Amino acid sequence: MDIFKILSRGVSLKGSKQATTGFSTAKTKPVETVKKNENMDHQVDKELDFFHTKKHAPVKKEQKADEAVDEEEVVPPPMITTEADAVALRKSYRGKATGDDIPLPIGSFEDLIDRFQLDKKLLSNLIESGFTEPTAIQSESIPITLLNRDLLACAPTGSGKTLAFLIPLIQQLQTNKKNHGIRGLIISPTKELAQQIYDELERLTKGKKLQIGILSKSLAGKLKNKIVQSSKFDILISTPLRLIDTVKEEAMDLSKVEHLIFDEADKLFDQGFLEQTDDILAECSNPKLRKSMFSATIPSGVEDTANSIMHSPVRIIIGHKEAANSTIQQKLVYTGNEEGKLIAVRQMIQEGEFKPPIIIFLQSITRAKALFHELLYDRLNVDVIHAERTPAQRQMVIDRFKSGEIWVLICTDVIARGIDFKGVNMVINYDVPQSAQAYVHRIGRTGRGGKEGRAVTFFTKEDSVAVKSVINVMKQSGQEDGYGLWMENMTKLSKREKQSNKQKPVERKKISTVPSVIKNKRKQRGEMIEASKKRKAEGSKVERSKFDGSKVEG
Repeated sequence: MDIFKILSRGVSLKGSKQATTGFSTAKTKPVETVKKNENMDHQVDKELDFFHTKKHAPVKKEQKADEAVDEEEVVPPPMITTEADAVALRKSYRGKATGDDIPLPIGSFEDLIDRFQLDKKLLSNLIESGFTEPTAIQSESIPITLLNRDLLACAPTGSGKTLAFLIPLIQQLQTNKKNHGIRGLIISPTKELAQQIYDELERLTKGKKLQIGILSKSLAGKLKNKIVQSSKFDILISTPLRLIDTVKEEAMDLSKVEHLIFDEADKLFDQGFLEQTDDILAECSNPKLRKSMFSATIPSGVEDTANSIMHSPVRIIIGHKEAANSTIQQKLVYTGNEEGKLIAVRQMIQEGEFKPPIIIFLQSITRAKALFHELLYDRLNVDVIHAERTPAQRQMVIDRFKSGEIWVLICTDVIARGIDFKGVNMVINYDVPQSAQAYVHRIGRTGRGGKEGRAVTFFTKEDSVAVKSVINVMKQSGQEDGYGLWMENMTKLSKREKQSNKQKPVERKKISTVPSVIKNKRKQRGEMIEASKKRKAEGSKVERSKFDGSKVEG
C-alpha cells in the first residue's frame, strides 16, 4: 500500500475545505487487518498554511464598510456590576469561584477601562492581535490579579490562560515604574512553552517601555559573565533549573519580584520539579509577592501545596478539574496488540479520518523514533520531536509543522503541555498516557480557541489499568459515545494503581511491521559482519605479534 498516493491524491495547493468526516459512535472492537484490494479513493485534504501564519491580503474598502454595518448590529456585552450579574455570567460558562471576598468578573475588556483604567495601548495591542472579548478564565482571573490577590486557576486547554496572566501583569508593572529589576517572573516547565509565552508577551508590550526577557542558555551565560545585568529586565520567563543555576551563580537577584506566575502549575509542583520550585519560592523574598498558578488540571495535592504557600487565595475552576475541552470529540479504539496500532493508522487513512495536521503521542523516545521510521517508510509527510533533539531542532520542527511542511508530528510528552497549535485537527494517543492529567494535556493540543478537534486513543490488553483514567475523563467530558458499553464496568483507579502507573509505564513490544523472516536475516547478517570484524582484528593482532617477535630476534 502506497500511503503517499492516498495522501496526495486530489490535493489542492490553494487550500481546500476539510471534509467533516465524523467518528463512528458504535461499540469499539479490535481493528481488522487492512486489505490491499480495498477502495483507496479516500483523500486526506491538506492546507499548506495550517495555522494561518501567512499575512492576508488587504481588506477592500467595500468589505470594511460591510463589516462596519455588522459591528453596529452587535449588542455590547453587559457590565458586571452586581453579584447577581456575576452568578449569571459564571453559570453561562460553568465557572466556580471560592475564597474570601471574591472580586466580580469582567464582561468585556471595556470593563477593565472603567474598573481598572486599562492602558489604551495595551487594549490596542489586544485588538490588533485578534482578541476582542475575554474568555471565561480571563473574565475571572484578570480582576483578581489586578487587585493583588493570590490565585489558583484551572481552565480547559486552549481557553486563553496565557493572556489571563499576561494582561494584569503588564498593566500593573507599567503603572508602577519606580522600582528597577525583575518584578514579574513567569515559570514554565518547558523551553517551548517559555518561548511561546515570550512571543505573546512581546506582541502585547509593543510600543511600551517594559523590558522583557527569556532566560535562554545564551542570556544565562551573559548574566554569569556580567555582560548583561538582570536588573535590566522588568519581566523574565524561564524554566526552573536554568533559573536556579543562574541565581546560584549570583548572576540574578529575585528579591524584587512582585508577581510570580507558575504556568502548568501541576507539573511544576510534581515530584520532578518540586525541589527546584521550592528554591525559586525561597529566592523571591519580597514581602508583597503575589503568586498565581495556572493549569488545565489541578490535582488535590497541588491544591494543598497552593494553600500552604499562598495568602488567602481565590480558587477559580472553569468546567471540571480533570475534564477535556468540550470542543474535542474523543474516541477509544481497541487494537488487540501493538501490530494493530499501525494497522489502525492505515485504516484511518483509508476511511478518510486522517485529516492533517495531526499530532501522535507515544510514551518513550525509543518508540517515537520507531514509529517515525515506520511512517517515513510509508512515505508519509512526518517528523519527530523529543527530548534528545536540541532546542534549535525542536523549534525548527515546530515551525515546519506550523507552516504546513510537516503533516504529522510524532512526539513524546515534551510538547504535551501549553504549546498552542490552533489548527490541529486530530491528536492520536498511540500509547495510552500514564495519568488523567497527561491525557487532558495531550488531547488539548486540538480543539483550541473554540474550534472543533478529535482525539483517538489506541489501547491493547496490556492497558487494562491505564485506560481507566482515560474513560473517567471521557465521562466527565460527556463523551460516553466514544467508548463501548462493555468498558462501563471498569472501576476507577486506586491510589496505588495511579502511583504505580505514573512510575512504571506499560511494557510494550517494539514497533515494527517487518516480517520475522527478514528480521532473522538481518540479525544473521549483522552477526556475520561482527564475526568477520572479529576475525580481521584477531588476524591483525597475530601479524603484529609476529612482526614484533622477528624484530626482537634480529
